[in-house]
Amino acid sequence: MKIGVILGRGVEGVGLTKNVVELQRLYPHVEVYATIDKLWQRMNSMDLKVNYFRGTDWDTISKPAKKFPDLMTCTQVIDKLNQLDMCLVYSVPSLSHPEDCVDNFVKMMDEIKVRKSLIQVDHKIHSINRNAKLKEICERMDVLMCHYVENPFGKWVEKNNIKVPLTNMGVGFNFNKDYWKPIEDQDPRICRWVGRTAMWKGPDIMIDIHNDYLKQMNFITVLEGLEASINYPAVLYKDPKNKTNRRDVVNYFRQEKPYDNNPRDPVYGAEVRNTGAYLYGAYNHHDMMERMSLGGFGSDLMYFKENIYGDNVEYCHTDSFAAGVIPLFHKHFCDNVVHRKQGKPISQCENTGTLAIDYSNADITTSVMEKLCNDNVMRDEWRNMMFEFWKEHCDGKVVYDDIINKTLTYNEIKEQATLEEFFV
Repeated sequence: MKIGVILGRGVEGVGLTKNVVELQRLYPHVEVYATIDKLWQRMNSMDLKVNYFRGTDWDTISKPAKKFPDLMTCTQVIDKLNQLDMCLVYSVPSLSHPEDCVDNFVKMMDEIKVRKSLIQVDHKIHSINRNAKLKEICERMDVLMCHYVENPFGKWVEKNNIKVPLTNMGVGFNFNKDYWKPIEDQDPRICRWVGRTAMWKGPDIMIDIHNDYLKQMNFITVLEGLEASINYPAVLYKDPKNKTNRRDVVNYFRQEKPYDNNPRDPVYGAEVRNTGAYLYGAYNHHDMMERMSLGGFGSDLMYFKENIYGDNVEYCHTDSFAAGVIPLFHKHFCDNVVHRKQGKPISQCENTGTLAIDYSNADITTSVMEKLCNDNVMRDEWRNMMFEFWKEHCDGKVVYDDIINKTLTYNEIKEQATLEEFFV
């Protein structure tokens, strides 16, 4: 099976990119094509084999690019993709991409003749609305996929009267223990949160739980991946609008006078106890995983006010699985995501090896963390349970084979079912 992937927004180096990284790890012959019309800070943070093209260059290279010596045109990408069995569109140009790039991308969808699907990984409507000419692009697909057909994207598809078949998809991960360290080599009183400044990822919750509970338990809490975006005051202040009630933090990601006087570059591993949470900026994924694997707990506190998760994890969740640390996830996420084998919400499942936390249960959850810190045997049993539990839920082979099969056949299956119903 020859699979093509196209990244209309370019290589962003976030969860969407990690989807493609995991697909390429599973199927090494996956060919990835990404635009360079807009470059992203994290584009080199993951190990991805990718071919680059300029979306504004339809059939002629307008100017060479030293960083991209093998730059392609749109027509060259079309020719390559039409020699494959399918095309997975994991992202489309944003509203801030050049107009010619957007228009050419729509033309590309017309010219790509193999079966193609759009994989929509965004959860929130404001993120979906940042995609340029999304309606026109969706109408040129054979099938659309998202976390949950009743989520904001599913409602957007219905509102825009798009007739292309829509179905659920999963988020897959290739489970291995490459980063795992012997339990005795870990410092159990290090908790590492990984994410971005987006507040639905819960950086503020992680900082407050550290200051209210974990600091008194002699923990070091580290947050990695924070970017100095316009949203940064919501991380540093409990009242971000007025920039008052500043949180106790050791801040490297967006330093402010007179509060912060830290070196520009942090020295990872030099953190000390009895301080606020450490806040770091962008990371190289491999290096971050090495750091996480030497601690005891890994955290992603993704949560939404409503259940729009589908039954999917995001990739900052999976970092805990790969690092061999105890996952600390948001209680709302665990109360709503249903495990694919046990058939119950994560928080009601057995042998999860996973902790669910918010302020309603922080006392109980942090007391369990204390027990795990004091018992290497228990913590080792938990992390092995965790690994098997989540593998049964989101193993990459199962998830990506489902995406591949739906791309190739989904509307054909739907049409067949309709005919059968007709003759009943």
